[in-house]
Amino acid sequence: MRLFLLPISTRRSLIYCERVAQEATPGSRSIADRITHKVNETWANWENAEKGWKKQLTTYGNKMLTRIPFEEWGLKTIPPLSDKRKAAKEQVDVLFPGLFMKESRVLETLHKIATERQGLHRSRMWWSFVGMPVTIPFALVPVYDNSGPYHRRLADI
Repeated sequence: MRLFLLPISTRRSLIYCERVAQEATPGSRSIADRITHKVNETWANWENAEKGWKKQLTTYGNKMLTRIPFEEWGLKTIPPLSDKRKAAKEQVDVLFPGLFMKESRVLETLHKIATERQGLHRSRMWWSFVGMPVTIPFALVPVYDNSGPYHRRLADI
């Protein structure tokens, strides 16, 4: 695995992870990887739709995703630390432009990128937990009624 650390400005850097090992075969992927792959395929297919609700949903979704800071997108490229990878003790190469960044600041920058938004995510997670009891009843409310042309009431039988 290679990490590319690119300084964007004096205070901000972009991190990108390139997996050097060969891709796992579809049967050997974890459940989370298979679900992620399927969702990515579905999203790409919906983006290619000419028109309709699928195209509209992906258009709005992409507009919302543009609000995510580039640091978060960079962290998304780093694979999660699984038990298999932890046991393998895989070597990680960190590549950075030595002209713009001192080697002594690389670990500090990596640590900052990895931890600077944890407080924000933790607080939003707790607010989501607080809001759950309020929003759960809305999941039980039906979106449509069953009185369509093919619906027969017991009184009609």
